Amino acid sequence: MRIYPCPIAAAGQGVYFTGERHGIQTQRQNGLQRGTRMIAQHRSAFSAEQRRAAAASMFYEYQLNELGKEFAARNLAPVIVKGQAIVDLAFPKDEIRLSADIDLLVGDGAEPIATALTEIGYEENTPHSRHFRFGERGFYQHDKRLPGYVEVHRCLDKVLLRPIPYAEILARAKPSGRRGFRYPTMEDLFLLVVLHASADIFFDPERVQRDLLFLIGYGKPDMDIVWLRARQWELSRALHRLLSGRHPQMARAPSCSPASKTGSYLMGQLLWHDSPLTVLRGLAKYSLARLQDRLLPK
Repeated sequence: MRIYPCPIAAAGQGVYFTGERHGIQTQRQNGLQRGTRMIAQHRSAFSAEQRRAAAASMFYEYQLNELGKEFAARNLAPVIVKGQAIVDLAFPKDEIRLSADIDLLVGDGAEPIATALTEIGYEENTPHSRHFRFGERGFYQHDKRLPGYVEVHRCLDKVLLRPIPYAEILARAKPSGRRGFRYPTMEDLFLLVVLHASADIFFDPERVQRDLLFLIGYGKPDMDIVWLRARQWELSRALHRLLSGRHPQMARAPSCSPASKTGSYLMGQLLWHDSPLTVLRGLAKYSLARLQDRLLPK
């Protein structure tokens, strides 16, 4: 629970050293009264903020459950990564984590999920690349009953693909307690958060550090398994850096060209990968796909 600073000390500060002696008590009372009013205002704002966050969280869960019912009716159970999986498995009950969208990990089984989403009214965004088949697929709709945006992930790497066994992650996933959804095991969830954070151009250090803190403190993953899989997935450097409080390189200033931002991001990824060969191989595959986008007709 976030704690706001108490304003009463500031309100009464200096009362004992101002004015004539006969006015000290009156000034002290005035200061305390002002402080009391300020506390009431802060509490009112704080509780209003908390109420709004709680209402938004409850509405999000309602939408999530409605989407899960649609998947369950079609005998589908995609795996939620990040978002509600972290909340349900690791967050204390008095903490609220708001999410803007829903991330589903589906591996090579994206088509049934995509078909289900379009059947219930979602439209798919134009893909970033027609020839790079590993990016996420985004689906949006405006019916308040369902989440506004859903991302369907074949993998969670953005461009530079590590040797991550997504089929094994999906096979280990467990029922979530919500119809139509599964959650990764705690060790897999922990590493997927690390993976996504290390590759995310919109990295939010405060949120990621909080997620990792709660996953370790409340989710209690087996860290021996985490480190073993991190080495197998070529993710040990990213895991070490995040646990040490270091963050991915942020995008350059908006004045930079898109090509410059992309180049800066890709070069920064060298710090987060265990294998330079994986980075070079990923750059080659992505560059080829983008070249095909330019040269080959639709």
